[in-house]
Amino acid sequence: MAMISPSILLVDDEFHVLEMLKEWLEEQDYQVTTAATTEGALKLFYELRPTLSIVDLRMPGMNGFQLIRRIRELSEAPVMILSALGEDVDQVRGLDVGADEYVIKPVSREPFLARVRSLLRRAGAPEEATTHYRDALLELDTPTHTVSMAGEPVHVSPLEFKLLSYLVNARHRIATHDELLNEVWDTELGSQDSLKWYVSSLRRKLESSAHSHNMIRNVRGLGYQYVPPEAL
Repeated sequence: MAMISPSILLVDDEFHVLEMLKEWLEEQDYQVTTAATTEGALKLFYELRPTLSIVDLRMPGMNGFQLIRRIRELSEAPVMILSALGEDVDQVRGLDVGADEYVIKPVSREPFLARVRSLLRRAGAPEEATTHYRDALLELDTPTHTVSMAGEPVHVSPLEFKLLSYLVNARHRIATHDELLNEVWDTELGSQDSLKWYVSSLRRKLESSAHSHNMIRNVRGLGYQYVPPEAL
C-alpha cells in the first residue's frame, strides 16, 4: 500500500513566497495547499486538517498570531512560523501562542526543508489512546467500559462511553462536530442532532453524580472539549 504524503498548509500574503515554498515542498512529494489570507487559511485548516501549517505573521485582517491561536483550539498538529519579524519579543510571543518552530525570513532552501522534516517527524509519532484515565472527579477504564465520578459508578451506554472516551483523549483541544461524527459513529446514522443529544445525556449523568459543571464544554460553531475539573 502506498504511503500518504504529509499535507502542508502554507499561509502568506506574498505570492512569490507562496510559489517558491510550494515548489520546494512539492519537490519533496509533500501535498501543499496555499492561502493568501488568514480567514481562507482557517477555512482550509477546518476542511483539510494538514499535517503541518507554515504561517506568516504579518497578514491583513486576522494576523498570524491570532490564526495560530485558532488552530491550537482545534489541533496539536505542528505549526511553523515563517516571518520577517525577527525580534526576540515576536519569537517569544509566537512560541507562546502555540507555534512549534520560528524561522526568520529570508530563508534558504535546505535549512528550511530540514526544519520541515524535523516537524513532520514529530507529527508522525502516533498519539496513544488512553486506556485508563483518572482526574480529580472522573475515572474511565476502556477495557472494562466503566465510568465513575467521585468514586461513584456512572451507567453509560456503549455509544456514550465511546463519545466520552474520545473527548477525554482529545481533552487538550476542541473536537469538532464533524470529527466526532466521523470517529465516534460507526454508521451513517450520526447527525448534529444526535451528537447534541448524546452530549446532553453525558452531561446530565456526569454532573448529577458529582455536582460538577461544564466538564464537557460547548464551543459554539466548532465542537466540544472535555475540561478536567482542575482546569475549570
